[in-house]
Amino acid sequence: MKHYITIIIASALLIPSQPLLAQKSDLGIGIGPTFFFGDLGGANAIGRPLFFDLERSLIRPVFMGTYHYQITKKFAFRLQGAYTQVAGDDKLIQPRAVFSPEWYRWYRNLNFHSQIWEISAQAELYLVHYEPGSMNWRWGPYIFVGVGMFHFNPKAEYNGTNVDLRPLHTEGEGFPGSGVKEYSLYQPCIPIGAGIRYNVTSDFTIGFEYGDRKCFTDYIDDVSSKYVSQADFNSYFANDPSKAALAYDISRRSDELDPDGVYGYVTAPGEQRGQTNNKDHFSFMQFSFNYVMGNTHVRPKNELKCMKWGGSAGSNPGAKKYHKY
Repeated sequence: MKHYITIIIASALLIPSQPLLAQKSDLGIGIGPTFFFGDLGGANAIGRPLFFDLERSLIRPVFMGTYHYQITKKFAFRLQGAYTQVAGDDKLIQPRAVFSPEWYRWYRNLNFHSQIWEISAQAELYLVHYEPGSMNWRWGPYIFVGVGMFHFNPKAEYNGTNVDLRPLHTEGEGFPGSGVKEYSLYQPCIPIGAGIRYNVTSDFTIGFEYGDRKCFTDYIDDVSSKYVSQADFNSYFANDPSKAALAYDISRRSDELDPDGVYGYVTAPGEQRGQTNNKDHFSFMQFSFNYVMGNTHVRPKNELKCMKWGGSAGSNPGAKKYHKY
């Protein structure tokens, strides 16, 4: 990731000096699908990369608003806000057999959903000359990188209601001696990706883009490390026994599938609940529609005129006569 960012920034600095464009900015809206890659849910088979490990029924739409400013024909800057939702549900997995690789996720039986609000600033490097609204430089393939901040708040569906997960410390975040820190609901991210823009007219452009969000938290879905014992919850929530019971029940839900605890050792305290070596991340694919600002369309007074010699014009018989077509 660091290498990609370095290449893009270095390329931007090496762009030959060009005159700045006159007010070539635009406002846009975008819509498309969101893809979440975390510990929960996923396709039936495990160990497959990116889109091959997606549960398609959990794909949600993303809505974006963008201010885009074209600095040169090769370099642009934009501010962008986005809203979407992400989700994961182990129940959707269909294991082939007991102890098959995907069975463990199904038996874990956790679920989550969360809204995500993101704001970011991004730099675009165009692979060819491009100018918003221009009929000469209409196509603009580009790569981009930026910095952003997003807010999330994981919830789980439990007994017909939605329960906030962070206050329950489901993996002992912040417990004395746990070694697991509490996570913040506000997190930085690095948007990186590629896209293409096309000027339909001098006023409107359309675009298509795919962008991944490099994140620095593994708790978007509230799952990362190991199971915590009921005694630990009782100790931490000593002043609120009902909250301690709720936290334990939501943290370990395999008993809903296995009331007799035949395979209960799989989700016993200290056993693996998630994967700490891979951070969560999400991706946006968007189709955008943009209005170019600052364009003027003044028709020259003589644009549709031609000159015809001969004849008279008033008192000057040798005057030139102009006729409109």
